[in-house]
Amino acid sequence: MFKSEKNDILSKLFFRLLPIQVLIIAMGAINSIVDGSIAGQFIDATTVGVVGLYFSMVNILTAIGNTFLGGTAVLCGRYMGAGNLKKTNGIFTLNLFTITIVGIVLTLISLLFSGPLAVFLGASEELKPALMLYIMGYAVGIIPQLLAQQIVAFLQLERQNVRSYIGIAGMILSNIIGDVLFVAIWKWGVLGLALATSFSNLVYFVILGQYYFTKKAQLKFNRKEMDMHDLWPLIKIGFPGAMLVLCLAARSLVINRVLLRYAGNDGLSAMSAYNMIGGLFIAYCLGVGAVVRMLVSVFIGEEDKESIKHIMKIVFTKGAVITIIITILIVLSSGWITQIFFPDKTTHVYAITKQLMIIYGACIPMIQVCCVFTNYLQAWEHHIYVNILSAFDGFFAMVIPALLLAPIMGVLGIWLAVPIGIFMTMMLTPLYCIFYWKRWPKNLDEWLFFPKGFGTNPENRLDVHIDTVEDVTKTAKTVQDFCRSHNLDEKTSYYAALCLEEMAANVVEHGYHKDNKGHSIDLHVIYKEDGVVLRMKDDCIPFNPKERAEIVDSEDPIKNIGVRMVMKIADEVVYNNLLGLNVLTMTIRSHA
Repeated sequence: MFKSEKNDILSKLFFRLLPIQVLIIAMGAINSIVDGSIAGQFIDATTVGVVGLYFSMVNILTAIGNTFLGGTAVLCGRYMGAGNLKKTNGIFTLNLFTITIVGIVLTLISLLFSGPLAVFLGASEELKPALMLYIMGYAVGIIPQLLAQQIVAFLQLERQNVRSYIGIAGMILSNIIGDVLFVAIWKWGVLGLALATSFSNLVYFVILGQYYFTKKAQLKFNRKEMDMHDLWPLIKIGFPGAMLVLCLAARSLVINRVLLRYAGNDGLSAMSAYNMIGGLFIAYCLGVGAVVRMLVSVFIGEEDKESIKHIMKIVFTKGAVITIIITILIVLSSGWITQIFFPDKTTHVYAITKQLMIIYGACIPMIQVCCVFTNYLQAWEHHIYVNILSAFDGFFAMVIPALLLAPIMGVLGIWLAVPIGIFMTMMLTPLYCIFYWKRWPKNLDEWLFFPKGFGTNPENRLDVHIDTVEDVTKTAKTVQDFCRSHNLDEKTSYYAALCLEEMAANVVEHGYHKDNKGHSIDLHVIYKEDGVVLRMKDDCIPFNPKERAEIVDSEDPIKNIGVRMVMKIADEVVYNNLLGLNVLTMTIRSHA
C-alpha cells in the first residue's frame, strides 16, 4: 500500500495526535497525585480516603463528559470525512450548549444536596462532614471542567495542540499553587483541596476557550446551525464510554465496602492512592484508544479500509512497544510511587499499596488491547456489544472475583481480581467476533468487523506514496495507466493524470519547503463506474486550492493558472483540513 515507511503520514499523524490525548487523561491523575500528597503530608491519611470516596462522583462527571465527547468525536469524524463542515459546526454548537446546561444542573445538585450525596458515596458518620466540604468545594469547578473536556477535542480538529499543551500546564501549575496556598499555608483543609481543583479547572477552561473568541477559529458557536435531532445519535454513540465510567463508579462503591470489611482503613487508603495514580498508569492506553476512535471514524466516512488496517498495525506494533516499556517502568518504580502517598515504608498500608501497584502495572498491555477494541467498535457503532463490554469491564469483571476471593485471601484477593477481570474482558471481543459472523472469521477483514461491501475493491483502488517531485511525474503516468486498465476513455484518463500532477507538484513545490520538517503525500485513486476519484492527503501547512483559484492577479494573469485549470477540468473538488492534514478530493467523470 505505502511505498515508504520513513515518511508514513498515518504514522506521523497518529503519534502527533497521541501526546495531547495522553496528557488530557494524565493531567487528572497528576492533579490527584498532588492532592493526595498534600493531603497525606499536611492534613492526615484519613483525608486521602475522603478524596478517594469522591472518586465515584468524579467518575460520574467523567462519564457524562465522555458521552458527549465520544459521540461528538465519531459524528465530527464522519462529517469531516464526508466533507460536510456545516454539520461539523452544528455538532460543535450542540455539544457546548448541552454540556453547559448539564453542568449547571450538576453544580446545583452538589451545592444543595451535599449531605445525601456524601452518604451515597459511602461516607461513614465520621467522614461525612469532611466529604460534604469537599463536594461543595469541587462543585464550583464542575461547569468549566465539563466545557474544557469538550473544547480540547475541538482544538485538535483545528490543529491547536500548542494551546492545549499550554492549558494543561496551566491547569497543573494552578492546582499545585492552589494546594500550597489553600492547604499548606492557609490551612483550609479538605475544602482547600477541592477549591484548588476547581480553580485549576477554571484556569484550564479560560486558556482553551479564549481561542473561540478569535477570528482564527474555524468552528463557531451558532445556534442556527445546531440541530437538536443530532442529540440522540450523539448520546447513543457516546454512551458506551459513559457506561464504562458509570460502572467504574458503581464498582468503587462496592469495592470500597469490601475493602473496609476485609482490609479496614488501610485497604481503603491503598485503593484511594491507586485510584489517584491509576489514571496516569493507563493514560497512554486510553489516549491510544481515543486516537483510534477519532481516526477510524474519519476513515469510515471515507470508506478507506486500507487506512483503518494501517492504523491498527501501528497500534499493535510501534504502540505495543511503548506499552511494554510503561509496564516495566511501573513495576520497577512501584516502591517510589507508593512513597508519594505513604512515606513510611514500615507500615502495612505501604506494603499493600506497593503490592497493588505491581499487580496493576503488569496488566497494562492487556488494558491497551481492551481500550483499542472498545473505541474501535464504538467508531463502528456496535452499540449493544460495546455497552455490554463496558458493563462487564467496569463492574462485573472485578467485583465478582473480588467478592469470591476477599473472604479467602483478604486484600490480596481483591488485588488479584484486577488482572482476572482484565483478562476476561480482553477475551470477550474475539468471542463476539465469532458470534457476530456466526462462524470462525475467514480473514483479517472479518476480524476487524468490516461490513460486507465496505470500502473499494482492491482491484479498483490505487494507493501511492509521494516523497519527491520525481515521484509526481511517475505517479501521473501510473494514474493514467490505472484509468486505462479500467477501460476509462483516453480523455478522462489524461485529465485524471493532469489534475494529479498539477496539484501534487504544487504541494511539493510550495508546501514541502515552508518548514524544516519532512513531508509527503498519500494518494488514493478510486475507480468508479462513471469515472475516477483522486484523494490527496498531505501534512504541510493548511492550503485551500479552491480559495487560491479565485485569486486573479491583473499584473500576473498566469498566476495560479494551474490550480484554476484543475478547477475547470474536475467535475467536483472538495477540500478540508482534517486533523492537521490537507485533504483534497477531485472527482473526474467519464464523458465517453
